[in-house]
Amino acid sequence: MNRKYLSKKIGIAGMVSLLISGCTSMPINQGLDEVQALVQRQSGTNLNLPMEGSELQLTEQQVTKLLAFPLQLKDAEKIALHRNTLLKAKLANVGLAAADYAQAGRMENPGFSLARFSSEDFEATTLFDIGGIVLMPLRRKIAARQLQGAQYRAAGDVLDHLKMTRDLWIKAVTEIQKTALMTDVLEAAETANELTRQMTAIGHSSKRESGESELALIEMRAGLSRQRIIETSTHEQLVQALGIWGADASVVMLPDKLQLQPEEPVSYEKVAELAVSSRLDVQIAKLELEGMANNLKLTKRSPFFNVIELGAVLESAEGEEERGFEIEFSLPIFDAGGIKTEKARIAFQQAEAQAQSTAISAASQARNALHAYRRTWDIANAYSDQVLPIQEALNQEELLRYNGMLISVFDLLKNAKKSLQTQIRHIESLRDFWLADNQLRHTLVAAGSISMQFTSPSMASSGDGDDGGH
Repeated sequence: MNRKYLSKKIGIAGMVSLLISGCTSMPINQGLDEVQALVQRQSGTNLNLPMEGSELQLTEQQVTKLLAFPLQLKDAEKIALHRNTLLKAKLANVGLAAADYAQAGRMENPGFSLARFSSEDFEATTLFDIGGIVLMPLRRKIAARQLQGAQYRAAGDVLDHLKMTRDLWIKAVTEIQKTALMTDVLEAAETANELTRQMTAIGHSSKRESGESELALIEMRAGLSRQRIIETSTHEQLVQALGIWGADASVVMLPDKLQLQPEEPVSYEKVAELAVSSRLDVQIAKLELEGMANNLKLTKRSPFFNVIELGAVLESAEGEEERGFEIEFSLPIFDAGGIKTEKARIAFQQAEAQAQSTAISAASQARNALHAYRRTWDIANAYSDQVLPIQEALNQEELLRYNGMLISVFDLLKNAKKSLQTQIRHIESLRDFWLADNQLRHTLVAAGSISMQFTSPSMASSGDGDDGGH
């Protein structure tokens, strides 16, 4: 039976044990201070994590105060950090790694054996682990590296959650804006339809035009109902990401429209190099590679140091006592650790290849995110500066033609539907730009694992009756 203990004398061993264990207590806040510093450095903000005893902890009263007004993006980020329970569960992994680090700096408990041969004859032995002390610095180094890796992964989880929250906030505000626009157009259409009914009743409009107007109005109402379903769904997804439930969930308000794109896109230089040097997943891969290198060293040394036991012996026989020491170790004859060492070497090579692959992926994702950012800005800018002014001019022209009795109310309604589609696409182009902006910023600092998906479902029926998305 293997017993791993330390020291020649119990007193010396106890002193060494106290000295070592005194240096390996749990880190303050279970290592979350470093996670918070990483998040602040990577995001460029002063966001604070939910840590016990922190004066910066977001209280329930503060959350209620924030929810009393339309929730701005920066406030949504604060609430998402402090209220989301899934994120808190992920942050607990740092505490587990911190416990492992503290344990790696502690000795195993000493072993004691007593053999009694007669009423007076006995043998007592106390054994402590020498090999464990020799290997302890390396084990602590490995545990420290694992704790650091857990902190980097937790910071990545926080940044991923913040990115998801921003995405959901952008989408939720988009749907609110689209619903309001469709509601305004529907109200105008209902007024026009009522006028068509009156004109048909006095014979100034045909029953065909009246019927087409009614059908168009029904389609627009159905489109608005579908839009409200989507708006509610995106709103609930945001509420879930925020970690809000109960009475608070029913009072969450959002702004009524998205901010316009900046006049000029932000100029990013050397995004591939920046991603490789700054991204958390690249840094995690480097930490794992260093950890594998240390593990390889530990595996090579373990067969020789991991089985050495030394302790004091007290033997009493025939009224005489003898004191001495006992050393016990296993001879690495049949298993010198060669297979384990080879396995550790292969694992190191695997980590090395993974680190290189992560860096290559980071550079590629950064270039792709930058391309999407620039193109979505082009599209949003084209709608703002060109498409909308042209559509407005067409609307004015159609209204003049209607006033001149050159077109019917139904023709005016058809133009209103086309104008609605144009304005919805403009809103969606703003949404896509801000999503691309969020994705690019995230890709340069975090894992960038969330892929961009541009969807533009049509919320109002087109002229041929197709109400599908694209």
